[in-house]
This record gives sequence, structure tokens and C-alpha cells, in this order.
Amino acid sequence: MSLRSKLVLPDEMRGKSGPTKRPVRAPRSVRTRHPHEGRSYRQGFLLGMSVGMSLALVLGVVAFIVTRSGVASVPAPAAASATGRPTEQNRQPQAAIDVTARHLGNLQVQIEAQVSSPGSYDPITMGQVAAYTDMVAMPMSHRQGPIMMAESGGRRGLYQAVTTLPMTGEYDIMIEVKQPMAARAHKRIKVDTVAAS
Repeated sequence: MSLRSKLVLPDEMRGKSGPTKRPVRAPRSVRTRHPHEGRSYRQGFLLGMSVGMSLALVLGVVAFIVTRSGVASVPAPAAASATGRPTEQNRQPQAAIDVTARHLGNLQVQIEAQVSSPGSYDPITMGQVAAYTDMVAMPMSHRQGPIMMAESGGRRGLYQAVTTLPMTGEYDIMIEVKQPMAARAHKRIKVDTVAAS
């Protein structure tokens, strides 16, 4: 197309009558959308999302309030003093535990716990006693337990267990008596690859 043909007015505008042409309609698939046609869909989608999220938030808050009020009505455990520790009158009696740990060699440790009742120091028999080992230098990374301890046939109230530790180092051995009286005791032991003398 030349520049002159672009500047010349069409025949209809110059007053000449030419062959009348019907405007050609584009096929439906080629037609362009109205510029505001997609906006209503987008606005409806955003409005629906906003309303849905608001309702979910309101339901979450109501559920939280309802469940929190149920927790507040539960009676508190045994009375405690202002410091948060149980008072002397409400404290449960704890078993007395004497812990002995011996390195057997090759990372094996024998654990013994003499468990007795408080005050009278009578041996506690048929109790549930468990041991836990934990490396002092790397807490919780080499923790083992519960290692259930069996009562020795020779001495009443003596519970024993043998365990193999994962590596050398210093270990904290915790003994926990679960029944008939709850109690805990700790013992530290240094473990090398050769037997301790």
C-alpha cells in the first residue's frame, strides 16, 4: 500500500457511490471479548473467596472460645504454693533410689538400682523400674530408653539391666520408678572403649 492510498478518503466519504458491501462478521471463535466481560467473573471470584475465608476465621474463633471455656472449668491439680511447687501436705512420697553404674567394656554398662520406701528404707519389690541413658555432650541425640530393669533374684529391691551405648563419652543415667511410688534418680558415668578399672 502506498502513502497516497492511505491519504485518499474512501469512496463513501467522498460522495461517490460504489458497490455496497456488507460488513464481514468475524467467526464466533475469533470475536474479541467485551473489555468488562471478564471483570465481573474476577470480582465475583474474589468476593466469594473473601466471604469464605471470613466465615472460616469466624468459625475458628468460635471453636477456640468454646473449647477454651471448657478447659477453664476443669479443676486445677493439687494445690500449689505461689512459687508453683507442690506444698508439703500435697507432695506424694517418693521412693529412695541408690544407683550404681559400672562399665563392663566394649561400650556395655551394667546398671543397678536399689529401690526402697521412704523413711523405713524397706526394699520395694515387684516395682516398675526403667532406665534411660543420654550423652552429656550431645543431649537427646544418643538417648536410649526406656530400658526395663528386672528385679534381682538374690537381693530384694535390687533392679538390674545391661545396655550397650552408641559411642564413648560421658553419659547421664536416669532411673525412673513408675510403680508403686514415682521417683527419679541420676548417675553419671564415663565410658571408654576399654573396661574401666
